[in-house]
Amino acid sequence: MRTAAKTLAVGTGKEYLQRMDTMNLDAGQPASPETEAERQTRLAWEAEGIARARASIAAGYYATSAEVRAWIESLGTDNPLPVPYPRHPRAR
Repeated sequence: MRTAAKTLAVGTGKEYLQRMDTMNLDAGQPASPETEAERQTRLAWEAEGIARARASIAAGYYATSAEVRAWIESLGTDNPLPVPYPRHPRAR
């Protein structure tokens, strides 16, 4: 599993959106038949989502890596944990 620092570092460069956009091509799968306008709309939507996530983290709203790891490890078991929704650390 990748560490949180490595995962966050991937998203800090401007080429991140371009890299995401070519993921199917890198995997040897055919490219989706989206138009350039659809591609631009999707990339803008993805960038807005990343910006919202960064703002939430900056405001102190997050789920810890331990919470996420425990949730992932519980999937497929008899007692899966609920999704660890982000919350402010003061509310814990």
